[in-house]
Amino acid sequence: MGTDVRHAVVIGAGLAGLAAARVLADSFEAVTIIERDTLPSVSGPRSGVPQGHHVHALLALGAKVFEGYFPGLRAELEHAGAPVWDWGEGLCAVLPHGTPPPTPMGMPIQTFSRPLLEHVVRGRVTALEPVTLRDGPTVTGLRTTGPGKVTGVRVKHGDSEDEIAADLVVDASGRSSHLPQWLAALGLPNPRTTTVDAQIGYASRIYTYPEGQAPPPWMGLLQPLRAPDFHKGCYAIQIENNVLHVTLHGAGGSQLPHTEDEFLAYAKALPGPIADTITSLTPTSGVRRYARTRNRKIAYHRLPRWPEGLIAVGDAVCTFNPAYGQGMTVAGLEARLLEQTLRGQRARTPLDGHAFQKRLARLTVSPWLMATIPDRAWEKSRLAWPVKAGNWFMNRLIDTVPHDPKLFTAFSSLFHMTAGPLTLADPRLLSRVLVGPPAGGGTHTTAA
Repeated sequence: MGTDVRHAVVIGAGLAGLAAARVLADSFEAVTIIERDTLPSVSGPRSGVPQGHHVHALLALGAKVFEGYFPGLRAELEHAGAPVWDWGEGLCAVLPHGTPPPTPMGMPIQTFSRPLLEHVVRGRVTALEPVTLRDGPTVTGLRTTGPGKVTGVRVKHGDSEDEIAADLVVDASGRSSHLPQWLAALGLPNPRTTTVDAQIGYASRIYTYPEGQAPPPWMGLLQPLRAPDFHKGCYAIQIENNVLHVTLHGAGGSQLPHTEDEFLAYAKALPGPIADTITSLTPTSGVRRYARTRNRKIAYHRLPRWPEGLIAVGDAVCTFNPAYGQGMTVAGLEARLLEQTLRGQRARTPLDGHAFQKRLARLTVSPWLMATIPDRAWEKSRLAWPVKAGNWFMNRLIDTVPHDPKLFTAFSSLFHMTAGPLTLADPRLLSRVLVGPPAGGGTHTTAA
C-alpha cells in the first residue's frame, strides 16, 4: 500500500467494529477490518460472539443511527423476515406491580437475531470500496515508532506473522481486548477499571410454532429482574423465520437450567405467559447458557498520555450488562462520535485519540448509570446513598408504569435512549412517580 494512501485498521468485525469501519470509509482511502473468527457466509452464530445465542435488542435510537449509516437497513432486515412492530402495542411487560395495557407510541421496533443483524451490516460494510475484511488472523500487538505513536498492528495467521501499517488503529475487539497490556508495553500505567457484577446468567432456546398455530398476541415479552426480591425473569421476542427466541435469566444465586425439562420448570416458576406459551411450541435448539454479564469500564481517558494513531471503542472500553440492551446502540453512537471527530479536524491531520477517548467517556455516562444503578443493588457491599436513591426512584417509576400510560411512554423513551433522564424531571411526570402506584395495585411474585 502506497505511503500516500491513508489507511485505517479496525480490530474486530462485531457491530462496534463494523460501525466504525463504515464511518472511516468516508475519510480514509483504505480500511482493513481484521477479525480472528472465520466468518460464516450466511447468517449464523460464531465463537467470537457467544452472547449471539441470546435475545438481543437494537434500541429505537440505535435503529435510527444504523439506518442513517445504512439506508434501507430496516427494509432489508424485514425482507429477511425480521418483524417491525410498535413497542407500546406489541410489548408484554410483566412488571412487579402489573402489566401495562397496550399503548400506541409510534415507536417502531424491529426484532431479529444478533447473527442476522451482524450478517446484513457486515455485507453492507464490505461492499464499500475502501473496505477490506480479513478473517482468520489474530492481532498480537501494536506496531509502533517509539512510545508515542502507533503505526499499525502485528498479526499472526497460522504459522505466519506479519505487520500491517496504518495511520489509525481502532480497537473494537470487545471484552477480550488486550489493549491494557499493549499500552503497558509502551510504558503507560494500567488504566483504572471499574466493574459492577450482578452475577446474572442467561439460558436461551429457540422455538417454532406448530403448523396452524398462531403466534402469541405479543411481539416481545419483558420480565426484568429486581433486587432483592425478583431473582428470575425472561425476555422473549419474535424474530426472523417465524420463530420465538426465549432467554431466561437469573441473579442472586438462581440456578439456571441446563436441560429441556429444567428450562420449562424455570419458566413455570415465573408469573406471566411465558410458560404457557412455550409449552405448546417446538424447540429447535438446545439450551445455551451465558454468564459474562458484568459491567466494565476502562478509564483510558484518564491516562496521562495517549499514543497517536490509536483509539478504542465498544466493549473494548465500556461493556454493559446485556440485559439492558444498550451495547449495540452505544456502538452506533460511538461511530457517530467518530464521524463528528473526523469531520471536525483538518483534512489528513492525525486524529487526537486522547480527546476522542474523553468524549467517548462522556457519551457512556448515562447508559453506564442506567445499567449499574440497578445492578449494584445485587452486590453484597453497602450501597452509597446516591445508588439507593436512584434505585428507589427507578423502582417507584416501574411500579407506577402499569397504571399510567404517560409514564409508560416516558419510561419507554428513556429505555430506548430517545430521551435523556431529564425527561423525568418534568414536574407533571415527576409528581406521578412520587405519588406511586394506586393502592391495591396488582403485585407479581416469583420464586427465588
